[in-house]
Amino acid sequence: MEKMNLNEKTKRAYRKTSETQKIIFDKAMHLMGEKGFQGTTVRDICAEANIPIGTFYNCYKSKIDILKSIYEHGDKYIHDAVESDFVGKTSIEKLQIFAYHYAQLNVQTGIDVMRVLFHPTNEWFAHARPMQLLIYDVIEEGKAAGELKTDIRSKQIVEYIFDIFRGVCYNWCIHGADFDITKRMESHISLLCEVLKK
Repeated sequence: MEKMNLNEKTKRAYRKTSETQKIIFDKAMHLMGEKGFQGTTVRDICAEANIPIGTFYNCYKSKIDILKSIYEHGDKYIHDAVESDFVGKTSIEKLQIFAYHYAQLNVQTGIDVMRVLFHPTNEWFAHARPMQLLIYDVIEEGKAAGELKTDIRSKQIVEYIFDIFRGVCYNWCIHGADFDITKRMESHISLLCEVLKK
């Protein structure tokens, strides 16, 4: 029998860890959807995934780390999606592009996971995130270029945008995704842009 080289072992271990992480993630989302974030324990997740608790901690530091992975994926998705789309666009066009990709991110994440994210104790809503910093920069550029009003602080505009988008996401979740979230976000950002235009 041919010996497996170190690279093959590493790849196999990584694949196994990735597969295990996905199983844990899927089971955690299922349980959190039923019992809520606070009502779901690591022990529950391990029982549902049929794994020892040690395996869970090899993949995630804590239950909150599962949510963190969703946010990290989302920030990377937004960065990658808008990077080329923003080139040569005005600040208003960039905000509309962002609205489209933000909606698409929620659709791809799926309503079941989104429902888990929208619980009142989710601390990640309080964190400043890369996508918020991205929008802050877009607004600052728009002000400097004379495209946007300067009498509203950029930080406040970012808060308005995320209040609107999170509100749309929340409604999308409680109404069982019975409306087109992309069209709704695009129409809302268009209305806000009319207010923000210089």
